[in-house]
Parts: sequence; structure tokens; C-alpha cells
Amino acid sequence: MGKLRTIVYKLDDGSEITSRELADQLGVTESAARNRLNRSRNPKLIFKPYNPRNGGKPRGSEKQKIIDAKNKDAEMLRFALKHI
Repeated sequence: MGKLRTIVYKLDDGSEITSRELADQLGVTESAARNRLNRSRNPKLIFKPYNPRNGGKPRGSEKQKIIDAKNKDAEMLRFALKHI
């Protein structure tokens, strides 16, 4: 098996960090850490503590909207077919 490709991000102050290291330091997912590193190279923004009140959606909230929309469409179709 091949070697994993780990991206090392260089920050404005000259330090280097990976998304996994940042995720461990902040206590967030690697995806969230990678997102911070892709958005900015400023260490103040990247190492800012995670605050759940500042954003983000609970997991699964988008799926629930899709399910509700499908149920609503099915209900409207049944209603229309009853009154034809």
C-alpha cells in the first residue's frame, strides 16, 4: 500500500501544521480543521477556540428537511388524487 499524502499547511508566522494536529489541539473534526486551514493562513483565526454558538448546523438537519419535503409531496399527491 502507498504512503498517505499528508498536506502540511504553512501559516503566516512561518509555522507549519497539519489538519490532524489542528483538530487534536482544538477538539474539532479533521474536516473542520481542514476548512479553517483552507480559509485562512492567519494563526489568530485558525487557533481561535471552537464555539458551537457561532455557527454550524446540527448533523442531520438537512436530511430532515428533505424527508419532510418528500412526505409533503406525497401527501399533496394523495389529496389531489382523492378529489379528481
